[in-house]
Amino acid sequence: MSISQDELKKIAEKLSKIPADNPALLGNITDILWYMDLLSQVDTSEVTPTVSVVENKAELRDDSVQNPTHATGADLLKTTKQKVAWDQIVLPNIMN
Repeated sequence: MSISQDELKKIAEKLSKIPADNPALLGNITDILWYMDLLSQVDTSEVTPTVSVVENKAELRDDSVQNPTHATGADLLKTTKQKVAWDQIVLPNIMN
């Protein structure tokens, strides 16, 4: 993933709002970095990757339509109160 120069500038501006003279913040960041360094020293080469700590078997059900409708995508988009463009619901910009 890459970011543009403008996105980098926005991130830098937001980070500059953090008070640099806060001793508690400095202590927290130092502790986090120390712990990350400690974790990087652990040999996990023989550890089996896991998704969950418990044995779960996914029980799948039959996929059956209970109350069939004949609505099209366009019909469903007509029911939304949000702005629709190019047959899609328009979401607010989250990068600002």
